[in-house]
Amino acid sequence: MRVRLLTAFTLLAAICMTCLAIGIGFQITCSRTRGLLIDRIHDAERFVALSADTPSNLRDEAQRYHDRTGNNVLVIGADGTALCNIGVDRHDPAIVEIAGRAQHFVPEAPPPWLYPWSTQPLLVAEPIGTPPQAQGVVVIVVSTFATRTEVGDAWIQLGCVTATGVLLVGGLALVMSGWILRPVSELLRNVDALTSTMPVRSAEPRGHGPKDEGPPEIVELAVGVRALTQAVAELAAAERRLVADTAHSMRNPLTALAVRLQALQPMMAADRAASAFVSVVGEVDRLTGLLDGLLASAVAEAEPGRAGKTVAAAGCDAVRVAGERVEAWHDAVTEAGLTLTMRPLVAVAESVVPHQVLTQILDVALSNAARYAGRGAAATVIVNHECESVVISVQDTGIGVAPDEIDLITTRFFRGARAAAGGSGLGLPIAATLAAQHGGLFFVEAVEPHGLAVTVSFPAASGPAESARLR
Repeated sequence: MRVRLLTAFTLLAAICMTCLAIGIGFQITCSRTRGLLIDRIHDAERFVALSADTPSNLRDEAQRYHDRTGNNVLVIGADGTALCNIGVDRHDPAIVEIAGRAQHFVPEAPPPWLYPWSTQPLLVAEPIGTPPQAQGVVVIVVSTFATRTEVGDAWIQLGCVTATGVLLVGGLALVMSGWILRPVSELLRNVDALTSTMPVRSAEPRGHGPKDEGPPEIVELAVGVRALTQAVAELAAAERRLVADTAHSMRNPLTALAVRLQALQPMMAADRAASAFVSVVGEVDRLTGLLDGLLASAVAEAEPGRAGKTVAAAGCDAVRVAGERVEAWHDAVTEAGLTLTMRPLVAVAESVVPHQVLTQILDVALSNAARYAGRGAAATVIVNHECESVVISVQDTGIGVAPDEIDLITTRFFRGARAAAGGSGLGLPIAATLAAQHGGLFFVEAVEPHGLAVTVSFPAASGPAESARLR
């Protein structure tokens, strides 16, 4: 492709510069021809004046002029006799014609342009006297060798300049074509390297289709991108199938476990073990709900345009859900050396988000606080009603996240440089995806002077006036 670009650029430059050189060369020819013609007309006028004033000196002056310039001179009197003839064949038809025209004041035809290969002589004729009766005519046969030589030398110089310009443009085109094609070549190599790691079935369609037209390198790149796109789509579909299959496979054992626990409940005595038993059953139910959510998420991601749209489901009271999660995480957070409190700014905050979804999002935020905030930090769950939205925020005073990592923290598998060992980098991305699927907004922000705030906002199920604010 570089050779084709170089050839096209150089050929275009050569055509443009050649056309320009031809125009300049023609102007040089016209200018030199006009200059020579004007100078010889002045010489002819001088001989006209000399023939009228001192005709006796006419021949000597014409001979000196011939010796100096190489131009032949013919002076014809009113009676047709030659008053002076230095090297001119007065019977030449061209001489007879131009002399007759000048003597009878007939306009002459424009002289031919002088090219290096011109052979036709340049004739200049001036009448002696004034109209309507001429007393003779002066004819000069102009030697054009010097002028033609000058024109040829100018053309040679112009050709050398044009050739140099074409070579310079060719060199520049060589550099520019390499600069233009370097990213394309690198991208093609990267696409080839990436597609080579894909399954064979995904990398098969590398042949050029009937609609693939254009430079072979660009066509090859387009085919590679198509193959890579198909491979990525297949991998994404395989990922969704894996999530669905995993969730479905785990759901049956959990269901069986829940049935056995429920059968065991009547056998439990009404003591502390019974309370723990109820809590275990609740967690099993929650895990079942999580797996159902994974199945729903896999199905939602498989449907184009589903993300970002509100899923029709029963809402919940965010204050109550937050209280439940604070109580559930209290022991784990205390064991990690943190202080966990809840600060609701409203008594009731009904939202359109389902109970299970909000529970999962809060579990992610509280799990991150317990794992990464550090011992001695404090975590606070804040629930508020702002305009027509319910806002739930989990803020901690821990080590926080570096400013340049805030925007990356919701990227799958990303883990900050300050993060402790463990974790997969999937919690916050999953929480953000759940929020988007249910019409919510998800934010991760730094807290001054240090710490992290995970905030989620969902549309409220009722206006703010119906929620009693805490004093």
